[in-house]
This record gives sequence, C-alpha cells and structure tokens, in this order.
Amino acid sequence: MAQYQPDHYRVLGVPVDAEPKRLKEAYHRLSRVYHPDLRGGSRAATERFQLIAAAYGELSDAAQREQYDRKLVLMDPLRLVDDPRAERALDRIDGLVGRLRRRPKALPLQKRGRDLRVKAEVPLHVAALGGIWPVAVDYETTCGGCAGIGTTEPELNPGCHVCDGAGKVKVGLRRQLQTCNFCHGRGEVLLAPCADCSGSGRLQDRRDIKVKIPRRMRDGATLRVRGAGERPIGGGPPGDVIVTAKIASHPLLEVRGDDLICQLPLTWTEAIGGCTRQVPTLSGPQRLRIPPGSWSGRELRIGGQGMPRQRTGRGDLRYILLLDSPADLSADELSQVAQLESRLGSERFARRVRFVRALDELDPPSE
Repeated sequence: MAQYQPDHYRVLGVPVDAEPKRLKEAYHRLSRVYHPDLRGGSRAATERFQLIAAAYGELSDAAQREQYDRKLVLMDPLRLVDDPRAERALDRIDGLVGRLRRRPKALPLQKRGRDLRVKAEVPLHVAALGGIWPVAVDYETTCGGCAGIGTTEPELNPGCHVCDGAGKVKVGLRRQLQTCNFCHGRGEVLLAPCADCSGSGRLQDRRDIKVKIPRRMRDGATLRVRGAGERPIGGGPPGDVIVTAKIASHPLLEVRGDDLICQLPLTWTEAIGGCTRQVPTLSGPQRLRIPPGSWSGRELRIGGQGMPRQRTGRGDLRYILLLDSPADLSADELSQVAQLESRLGSERFARRVRFVRALDELDPPSE
C-alpha cells in the first residue's frame, strides 16, 4: 500500500478555508505536543515538529498559501472542497461500485509465516557423506518488554490527528486507501518507543536449526527446511528456511572428480626408512604405512575412501608423497650433507643414475 504524504492542512488539522488565527492556534496546540524540547529531544517528535513548522510557515504567508493551494488542486482536487457530504457521497459511490464488482468470497486463506533465507558453509566430509549440520538462523520474535506494541508507555503517544487514529487515509476521487505517513500506519504517533525494540515490537533471535545434507551435495545447493521459518503474528503455519549451502574448503584434502588428493610431506629419514603417519580421511584421521625407500611424487592409494560416486561406490583417496627438504641450511650443514652423499656413492641414488644414463643415450640433434 502506498504511503500517504499529508498536505499542510491535514498536518495542522485544520480545514482548507481556515483563517490565519485558526492556523496559529493549531500550530501552538501541536507545538505543545510535538516540540522536541518537551519530549527530551525525541527523534520522532523532531520529525513531526519539522512537518508542522513547515506547514505553518507556508500557510501563514498569504502569497505562499495561494501558490500551495494551486498545487493542492492538482494533487487532490477533492481537498479544496473539504465538505464531509461530498466525501460521504463518494464513499457511497465507491461502495456501490465495489458491490457490483464483487465476486463470491472464497474461504479466507490462513496467513503463512515468512520464509527465511540464509547462507551456510558445510564441511567437506558432511557434504560428501551426508548427515545433519546445524545452521544459525536469525528470527524475528515479539518483544517481551512491550508485548509487541512498540511502547511501554502508551499514554505518552498521542493519537494521530491526520488519519483520526485509523492509520489510513482515503485520497482522491477514487477514494484510494493509503497508509498515513504521519503515524506510519499505527494510528498513534510513537513518541515513547520501547527501549528494547526501538518501537518495532520485534526482536532478533538467533537459533541453530538442523539441516539434512544429502550425500555428495553440490556446491551452492539450495536446501529447504519446511516449517522452520517465522510464525505469523496472530497464528498460522510457519514459513520455511531456505539454505544456500557452500562447501567449505578442506585444509588438506582436494577434490578431483571422484577422488580425493592429499599432499603428504615426508622428511628424509621417513622416506628412506619408512614410517607410519597419521593422515586425514573423510571419516577422520587414520594411520598410513609409508614403505621404505619412498620418493617424492610417489602415490599411495586407498580404494573406496574418496568422494561418493553418482550411482554406487566411492572414488579413491590418493596420497602424493613430497620429500620435504630442510630450509636455510648453513654452509657447515650443507657441507655435512655433501660429505654424506659422497660417502654413500652416486650408485645409491638409483633414479638419478637412470636419468643420467638415459640422457647420455639420447641421439645428439642433427646439424
């Protein structure tokens, strides 16, 4: 519904033919209600008082008032008539037209609560194998401090004189209902809002809900939790929670098709002599035996421990061994390593020997 911006006469609560004296009386009367100095500097009072002061300032000047009346004729021709009988006649015509157009009433639909949309990160192991994952959702709940009415001191909030407390105003020849902008549709001007909810009557409440994650969920999947949304005021079925799920990157595992890849660093002694290392899997850490004489780039594979396939089974979990060389060796330390290599002899480095032999057997490029 459109917001109705009240004209200067309605802001002052006077008829369009009001004399200057009556304009002044209305201004002083409303100033005693809305002047911010009398309301502790209230923002709501300040905004209303500015509207009142602007309306009085323009209408109290004869030339400006004449100019404003011309604009008002174009905005709402009926306003300058300002005759209750004319308004009642238009209301009757509008009611008659409405009855002629009226169709048989269907059963009223029960109002449904609002759907809530959230984004959530899901760990790789849950996205792959499926399961239940908690997701934080912000709900709007009724403020307990004011019981949802927006104020704990209703006697300090004056009734709206623009819409006569209805919250809506009929405007124009077609008698269209529009929300009163002076009271924002409340029917009263909220000068003493609740300290807890700032007058909205609602508070934010964060709760975790359990979301069912399907097996091998795709990144960016939309998941709906029915009945977990907000409940409407006054009763009715709750809405849903719609979750846009993003798969969180794993610090050690990388997805490649149906397989999982893990880069596993080894020290020299672990690679040469073999060892047992703790390694990551989708089901949690497990122990993996590293054979003696392993080299950088060697791949160890565990079948059926990768990502679930589209139909049945799972891919593999592949560990790529990386020989981790020490960094920042001093000249003395590097000399000791060189001496060890010399004592071992070049034939002990089998892969390097094969590489050099193959390189020597290559045909020289033709001239």
